[in-house]
Amino acid sequence: MNKVYNTGETEEDLRQAYNPDGSSLRKAQLRLLDMLTYLFDVAQKAGVSCRLDGGNVLGAVRHGGFIPWDDDVDVVVSRRDFKKLCRYLEEHPHPQYVLQTHHTDKDSFVPWGRLRDLKSEYANPYAADSREGKSFAAQKYRGLQVDIFPYEGYMIPSLQRLAAKMACVVHFDLSHSHPMLARLVYATLHSVVYPCFRLIGHCFGKRDLYMHSYGSWFYFRFPKQVLMPHRELVYEGKTLAGPADVDQFCRIVYGDYMKLPPKEKRAVHGSEIIIYD
Repeated sequence: MNKVYNTGETEEDLRQAYNPDGSSLRKAQLRLLDMLTYLFDVAQKAGVSCRLDGGNVLGAVRHGGFIPWDDDVDVVVSRRDFKKLCRYLEEHPHPQYVLQTHHTDKDSFVPWGRLRDLKSEYANPYAADSREGKSFAAQKYRGLQVDIFPYEGYMIPSLQRLAAKMACVVHFDLSHSHPMLARLVYATLHSVVYPCFRLIGHCFGKRDLYMHSYGSWFYFRFPKQVLMPHRELVYEGKTLAGPADVDQFCRIVYGDYMKLPPKEKRAVHGSEIIIYD
């Protein structure tokens, strides 16, 4: 790409500044791309419709793949298909990539799934005595990750925010200081509280208002027609599923999304990534 962005930078300028070939970030991105391809293949075998989410949609549209300074990969599946995909991943294990959920790692308390790489590791980017640092250290798997988010309709935004606050208390505060209590509260949230929220949503929520499922700390609201049916996106040379209306999706999340943010506002990941092979 030879386009010139609003900052005066070209795609080649960005590549040289952030993820040149052979750099640790580019190596991590290529490993994540392999994980992403594997996950889409697994979803197809499991009969699950999976699509790119968040910054990966933006990256596909604006850069043709990864945002140059980013090492995040996010996908979403319907809440109905989430357990189906997780079960398939557990029953058909990969020699290098492993599913991390509360079921496979009792000290993982995020309410979504993560496909982890066993041959890499994030160095703990937080102070060892901080709540973030302690919750990070308690996790069984700490390699590169692809986040797998369930999403659903009939969502009530105020209940989503309340659910997220409770989930954060479990993940960041209770997980390291009171792990047994964290497990109890986590189970209660997922078996009692969130189902009650869904019941309220089916009574008073909007059928076609979609958000990440209860407990996720992401609050963007999408009309159903923005998300479905999925459309093809080219991501790092691979054709993968994305939202139905990519332009509207990116506007909801990022506003004027084709403009680059100033350098000081780019969410460059500060954690060191160790690739073992």
